[in-house]
Amino acid sequence: MTTGNHERRIHPAWWTGFLIAFIGAITSLSLLLFNGSLRPSIPVTLTSDRAGLVMENGARVKMRGVQVGQVAAVEGGQGSVRLKLEIYPGQAQYIPANVQAEIRATTLFGAKYVDLIAPPEPSPKRLTAGSVIHSRNVTTEVNTVFQQLTNVLHRIAPEKLNAVLSALSEGLRGQGRQLGQAISDGNQVLLAINPRNEAIRADWLALTGFADTYGAAAHDITTTLDAASTVGRTITDQSTNLDSLLTSVIGFSQSGIDLLSGNKDNLVNAINTAQPTTSLLMKYNPELTCMLLGGKKVLDDGFRDVVGGADGKSIILDAALMLGDDPYRYPDNLPIIGAKGGPGGKPGCGSLPDVWANWPQRQLITNTGWGTGVDLRPNPGIGFPGYANYFPVTRAVPEPPSIRNQGGPAPGPIPYPGAPPYGAPLYGPDGAPLYPGVPPGPPSGPPRDPGNPPGTEPFVVPNPAQQQPTPAPLAP
Repeated sequence: MTTGNHERRIHPAWWTGFLIAFIGAITSLSLLLFNGSLRPSIPVTLTSDRAGLVMENGARVKMRGVQVGQVAAVEGGQGSVRLKLEIYPGQAQYIPANVQAEIRATTLFGAKYVDLIAPPEPSPKRLTAGSVIHSRNVTTEVNTVFQQLTNVLHRIAPEKLNAVLSALSEGLRGQGRQLGQAISDGNQVLLAINPRNEAIRADWLALTGFADTYGAAAHDITTTLDAASTVGRTITDQSTNLDSLLTSVIGFSQSGIDLLSGNKDNLVNAINTAQPTTSLLMKYNPELTCMLLGGKKVLDDGFRDVVGGADGKSIILDAALMLGDDPYRYPDNLPIIGAKGGPGGKPGCGSLPDVWANWPQRQLITNTGWGTGVDLRPNPGIGFPGYANYFPVTRAVPEPPSIRNQGGPAPGPIPYPGAPPYGAPLYGPDGAPLYPGVPPGPPSGPPRDPGNPPGTEPFVVPNPAQQQPTPAPLAP
């Protein structure tokens, strides 16, 4: 039995191999877990102009300070770099599809990492496998600055740089107080400008619209300038004719002065004499205008055919022989011209220039007429019951006219039985009707304005008895 058990025992060398293999497996698993190789990830590509000098595989990818992935590989070189990022699936749900990125460094000499920045308006979509993100900037390292400075110094001659620095130091020596004052003044200027940054920014924005306006009008401006140059060139070419024109104008003006200076008093007197007439015409300007327009309309509506006809030598009349009107008696038939005219007592046009616009014409009762005579004949069908012969006054030996029956006007028919006689008063002193059929009298009130006295014109010169002052002569 002892011999059999001894034959089944495993050799210590195998236990040594198993131990080494187990230690190797544990080490490999630890490395894989430490590197995150066994962790599932979402591949994303980050493009950048450069990656920096200390960007390595395994660099962190952060968002808001939390690691959300790592850099798997760095591809490309100077001018264009592609970083393969591995985003943790648990963190991808918090990263929008339009996320932005920057390549930053922890310190001046530290390693780089990718910082994902949430946009101002995040997209509702999430970051997915195969997405491409573009880096906005890459932090500049100190060694990069030193490298660029070294390249610049290699291209500058030391003796020339020494001469420039020496001259600069000599120029600045003893100017410290002035330099300090200049820096202080510049600081005051900046302090005054800083609160006005928004106004300056608004002015620059407004300058854009100003420039756009002038840009749109540039063609018209150049055309105007070209036209101005053409005008200037024409004036230069025609300078002789222009001088002749100016000389002629000067001579004409001198002749006008010689003509008017001798007649200035007559011109002033003529203007002053015409002033009342022109004022009267100005007052009745509406009536005169309406009369001319009405006359033009009458001519256009057929009056040319009535007077003159087609050949200009004929006339069309519609006449009838009727008994004569009442004879004129002075002062009974002296005209009364106390009418107030149109609206507000001012001259009016009535229906002119179109007389058909107010046809038939209504009877207008105004303070006009013929003295004590009748404004409107009571019976137009009955003329003056008599006759008058004025031909004897045309004989070689003139004789007085022969007028028969110089009684009153034609009475006309009686309107109804009991009507008042012609010309009799209709109302008593108290306003009561004196005859049957007469309508009630007007209500008592202030007396009616009689208007202008008979025989006067509507236009009255103010203070006619006073002598008008002699006007001052016109300046030559």
